[in-house]
Amino acid sequence: MRVPSLPPLPGRVAAIGVALAAGFAGAVFAAPGSAAPAPRPEVSAATAAAAPALAGLEVLLTNDDSARGLDAGFGTDGKGLYELRRALCNAGADVLVVAPWSQQSGAGARMTSPGFSPVAMTVQAVTPPAAYAGDCGATSTAGAVFGVCVAAAPCTSSTPSGSPADAVNIALSRFAKNFWADGPDLVLSGTNFGQNIGATVNHSGTVGAVVTAHEYDVPAIAFSAEVPRDLAQIPNVPFRATADFAVKLITTLRQRNALTHDLALNVNHPFVGPGETLGKPVRADIGLSSDLGLTFLDDVPATGGTYRLVAGAPAAETRRNADTTALARNDIPVTALDGDWGRAMPLQVSIVLAALR
Repeated sequence: MRVPSLPPLPGRVAAIGVALAAGFAGAVFAAPGSAAPAPRPEVSAATAAAAPALAGLEVLLTNDDSARGLDAGFGTDGKGLYELRRALCNAGADVLVVAPWSQQSGAGARMTSPGFSPVAMTVQAVTPPAAYAGDCGATSTAGAVFGVCVAAAPCTSSTPSGSPADAVNIALSRFAKNFWADGPDLVLSGTNFGQNIGATVNHSGTVGAVVTAHEYDVPAIAFSAEVPRDLAQIPNVPFRATADFAVKLITTLRQRNALTHDLALNVNHPFVGPGETLGKPVRADIGLSSDLGLTFLDDVPATGGTYRLVAGAPAAETRRNADTTALARNDIPVTALDGDWGRAMPLQVSIVLAALR
């Protein structure tokens, strides 16, 4: 993307779009077919060699697939989180994991409410899966991992889980202060098992965690890895490739002073099948179609009954420059999130409201 031709982004994300368009770590955040601008390093080679890329960066890591990493096969239960944790620590970041106790996909930004009396919520230490036990030991947090459940301790297999928003809420308001006086510098959510694009973004627990961090004025990024439709390929969800890209992106955002308090991004990494080629990171807009293509089977009479909910074919995308379209061509769509859920009031509604005064 040639920076001079960039259309303006809404207020808070304009500077981010320009910074990303300038390129990072050898890759280019650009529209397909555009020329790659020369990278502009912000630090000297000697400085870069002196410390890891993310040295000193305090990162709160969460997800909506749970903190426990119980599914060692397909990775549906937090494998992406542990791959991202490893990559961040290898790059020098100081990582604290506070995530839902159990699977919370589709939770959106749901947050537990106390009603008229207090609700017990427990932050319980989790032992990382054996494959990741040795990661992050040299950091100040020692890579500590915690799960959040909605109950008095201990959390068990039958305990209701806290949501992704709950995990971020409790970490940023109270728990993270046990590890950092002023941190974290950044909240990351993911890497999710499955893409979060188009209309599904509204319901994503991965994205809901980022929106919650945005409420605290902490920069936040959601990362998701595409699940292939070929069931035989599901064990190959690109968690590691997504984690590597995350480190490159965060490193360059940091170098360009773009990890500002109002940063909120949604990143989706494609599954690249046999004979396919990985595209480029591109700035995209949230699409209008649902990649899941959710549909209901069966007919139910007016007296009520049971439907079956299944995934179907995605609806045709109608929005230009959509994240759904970018991911389909194996690019890495990065979308800026507003997080405020606001929009301009339609003129006719303003007229009606004025008439009601």
